[in-house]
Amino acid sequence: MRFHFEAFDGAGNLIEDDVEAASSDEARDIIRARGVTPYEVRASGGGDFLFREISLERGSRRISDAQLARLARDLAVLLQAGLPLDTVLRIASTTTEEPRMRALALQLMEGVQQGSTLAEIMEGMPGRFRHEYIRIVQAGDVGADLGGAMQELAELLDRRVEIRSRIRSAMAYPALLVCLAAVSISIVLGLLVPAVTPLFLENGMPLPTVLAAMEAVRQNGAWILGLAAATLVIAGLGITVARRNTVLRIKLDRLYLSVPVIGRIAELREAGRFTRTLATLVKAGVPPLQALQASCPLVRNQHTRERLDRAVTDVRAGVSIGDAVSAAEALPSVAQQMITVGEESGRLQDMLLRAAVILERQEQVRTARALAALTPVITIFVAGMIAVIIFSVMGAVLSINELALR
Repeated sequence: MRFHFEAFDGAGNLIEDDVEAASSDEARDIIRARGVTPYEVRASGGGDFLFREISLERGSRRISDAQLARLARDLAVLLQAGLPLDTVLRIASTTTEEPRMRALALQLMEGVQQGSTLAEIMEGMPGRFRHEYIRIVQAGDVGADLGGAMQELAELLDRRVEIRSRIRSAMAYPALLVCLAAVSISIVLGLLVPAVTPLFLENGMPLPTVLAAMEAVRQNGAWILGLAAATLVIAGLGITVARRNTVLRIKLDRLYLSVPVIGRIAELREAGRFTRTLATLVKAGVPPLQALQASCPLVRNQHTRERLDRAVTDVRAGVSIGDAVSAAEALPSVAQQMITVGEESGRLQDMLLRAAVILERQEQVRTARALAALTPVITIFVAGMIAVIIFSVMGAVLSINELALR
């Protein structure tokens, strides 16, 4: 099986390559034998799909942010109290009430007792932890401040859990409206339309426009649903294939960022994730160029990633990080300015952290505004749609009464 890895050499340079190994642990041993320190090891995608190891264990599922936040907070308190990591994990396994988290803590403790770092153990559990979380823990290992890294991770997770909770709360009412609208339309199509339509047809009168449209939908409902499902499947397959092509994926991601409201929120999210990871690595003592290289893979939007890669190339050529990021227009202007100020003042890590906080707050504010506007928009749309249907049916009933009076 092929593994792609990123590692630091003796000079602190980040290198990337592939190795053949039976497992991720064996791949790490091979990488260390080359005289470099592995930073990330992952199974190569694409061609190895048919040969990937299939795991049927329930524990392979990703840990939720809420569960991980509680664990990270407990570990941070105990580590900052000066306890050894294996003792901390043992205590965490006895204090948690969730069997799954207890098993996870014990598994992490076994790995630590075997001589692995916490980040290496987490990375050896594919699918359980997001890469950016592993990066934060890894920075704590490198900087010998694992307690601080776990505290930072807990705070980051708490913010994300809070944002998701707000989004769910804000979406509850619009979702209820949509469900009620669907029920109302189903009743109209299933009961009212079949009862009213024959009266017009038997008397040779044309159906009102809206009523005729609803009758066509009712009669061809199965065909319409099949066509809609086929369209969604074809569109999904097309997007999946396009995203596997580098050029097409960059174009799709650029188009996504240009979508009003949603695109700006996505840009802020990517920039916040990148900036916070870069700040964490710089704080841990990783050289800025290597920290920049290591943070780029966390950016999921390929259009933004391409610009950041361009900035990395410029930094290698001797350009400052602020000037390179500004020239590539890889990050929002506030991040560009704060990076430049941080380099000029010698406080890069502090300015990166502040930039990350600003970007995350901007994302929260924009998300809250979008959700606040979404509720009345959906309410008006659903109410208008139901009003049109009701008025059409009422008009049809009145037309039938006029017909009866004649």
